[in-house]
Amino acid sequence: MSSLQIRSELFVLDTPPHHGLPGLKMTAKRYHTPFSDPQGLTLLFAHGVGAHKEHWEPMLRYLFSHQNSQQPNRIREAWCFDWLNHGDAAVINKTALERRSPGDVSIAEWAAAIASFVKSPYLRGHRLVGLGHSAGSSAIILSTRAFPMRNQPFVAVFLLEPSMLTRELWMTHLMERETLMRRSMSATLRRPSMFDTWEEAANYYRKRKPWAGWDHEAFDVFQQHGFHTVSIRDGSKKETKVALKCDLKHEALAYRDVESHFEATDQYTRLCHVVPVHIVFGTMHDYIPSYFQDCMTDVSQGRSPASVKRVPGAGHGILQQTPEALARVVSIGLNSITIDSTSHLLHRL
Repeated sequence: MSSLQIRSELFVLDTPPHHGLPGLKMTAKRYHTPFSDPQGLTLLFAHGVGAHKEHWEPMLRYLFSHQNSQQPNRIREAWCFDWLNHGDAAVINKTALERRSPGDVSIAEWAAAIASFVKSPYLRGHRLVGLGHSAGSSAIILSTRAFPMRNQPFVAVFLLEPSMLTRELWMTHLMERETLMRRSMSATLRRPSMFDTWEEAANYYRKRKPWAGWDHEAFDVFQQHGFHTVSIRDGSKKETKVALKCDLKHEALAYRDVESHFEATDQYTRLCHVVPVHIVFGTMHDYIPSYFQDCMTDVSQGRSPASVKRVPGAGHGILQQTPEALARVVSIGLNSITIDSTSHLLHRL
């Protein structure tokens, strides 16, 4: 691992109202190095179900290191967002989430929050690249609906093991998809969410899939940022426990948000004709069947990615399994963005 110093800052951002309710808060981290180039690219990252913004950190360290060797450095800064009921956002929004039904924080709502941030002064004059993993791919794609096709904010988009599929293909494989959805939800709800110590929490997850197959740095990030301490009352006695930040009901019900993936696939089909969309798959079909990949690269249906790369030995958890190899592939894609690549940024005006 490079000794390159990466600095980070935590932000708590307002989001648009949703169905007449005040918007939830979105937590984000901004990453940059002492060598960041003001003319470089600003990368926006969205994670998958059950993850949180810090899951990007191992890959980001490799990516900053790769890009730091370029002349000039291609990266200005990176922003990683929490889904509004995941990570630090789940803790900050706890009271507001209790007033909403579990699962009532869709990918589309998160996408609207990301789009609102893209329009904010934080990014005025920046050249943006969107990157999403799994469900985060749909969030990045759906965020582009807030902009006219001729005025898209991104100079490029990277989709890493996207969970996107057309409604027609979902219906074709309906029994298989619904069975897997129920299994994913059931497995999530069976997991314990509270432990006596940090060590107990880490030991439980370290021995089980998919965490047992993660890169050690990715697991360390999960252990450090996926949990927090909570106080609970046992009769007259108050105890301190270690709990997951994301309520398991919210995580489980996120698997049911298939509508957002259908809508993202439709938007991607339009977007890829005006913005270069790079797709990265793992070579193992451990969770997402091959027809998901075929769908995303079906030129006959107008889905024409700018590039398709595959990372050997990686599956759907590519971000956590092979962060260094993933960074190399993304770095190659970033190098293909020319200095005169422009997006018609509304917030530049």
